[in-house]
Amino acid sequence: SAYEKYLLGRDRILNPSKERIAEAISLFKSALEVDPMLARAWVDLAWAYSQSTSYGADYATVIPLATQAAQRAIDIDPMDAGAHAALGQMLALNGDFARAKAEFDEAFRLNPGSADILAIYAGWASTFGESERGAELADQVIRINPNYPIAQSGSLYFAYFMGGRFDDALRILDKQPRE
Repeated sequence: SAYEKYLLGRDRILNPSKERIAEAISLFKSALEVDPMLARAWVDLAWAYSQSTSYGADYATVIPLATQAAQRAIDIDPMDAGAHAALGQMLALNGDFARAKAEFDEAFRLNPGSADILAIYAGWASTFGESERGAELADQVIRINPNYPIAQSGSLYFAYFMGGRFDDALRILDKQPRE
């Protein structure tokens, strides 16, 4: 089913590698062929496209695709906080910080306790002139989910670093696997 394919894709992006991200993109596209209204698949397709840039995908090609996927998710389900956070991330990556902040604010309004959304925003907080808040949000993420996904380490590290909490930033780096 579309949902099963979505879940398989979700599994791939939670433990990323070049191959797993490529599999995730394929699985999300396959899920969307079955059910093009599955907003969560559009959200995670956006994240998979974005993650693919860490493994050599062409930024200029995939970030517009990621932005379109996130916008499609919002069009389908405007109450999906994750979709707003994904769009916020893609807009920020493109330098549209005012619109990005507005999307993050909407994501917080819809789901103020999401560790995932808090982690994403924490990484951008200094860009929005909120370095101390970013470090505080990183603390909140770790309180909510002490076993946060490794993919969030970069945002947490950066939030602490930009907030001037260098020991906390180093603690995050020390927890990352060598690979």
